[in-house]
Amino acid sequence: MSPITPEVRAKAEIFTGNEVCKEKAKSLLREYCLPDGLLPVEDVEELGYVKETGFVWVKQKNEITHKFDKVGKQVSYAKEITSYFEKCKIKKLSGVKSKEVMIWISLIEIFVEDPTSDKVTMKTPTGISKTFPKVAFEA
Repeated sequence: MSPITPEVRAKAEIFTGNEVCKEKAKSLLREYCLPDGLLPVEDVEELGYVKETGFVWVKQKNEITHKFDKVGKQVSYAKEITSYFEKCKIKKLSGVKSKEVMIWISLIEIFVEDPTSDKVTMKTPTGISKTFPKVAFEA
C-alpha cells in the first residue's frame, strides 16, 4: 500500500510535469545538503513534498536504471519513490535499488556526515553500507 494517502496529499506541495519535478528534486536535495544528482529521474509525472515531516515522493512513468559513471554503479528507480528528507540524510527510502555484482539490493538510507563532507554513504536493510565520493552524485 502506498504511503501517499489523501491525508498526506492534503498537507503536501505537489508539483507536476517532468521539468518542474526534476528541478524541484535537485532543489530539495541541495536544500538538505545532499548531492543534487542523487535522483536522476525521468518522465516524472508528480513530485510531492510535505515540509513539516520531510516526506517526499516521486512518481515517474516508468522504472529507470541510471549508471553513475564516476563510481561504476547502476541504480534502479521504481515508478514510485518515497522517502523522508532530513538535513544531510534521506531515510525510509523505498523504490531505489543498487546493483551489486549480479543482484539488486534495496537502499533504505543515503546520508553525508555533515554539509562539508566529501563522502556519501548508502545503507541497505541488512545494515551493510558503502561510501562513495560525493562528487560522483552531483548533477
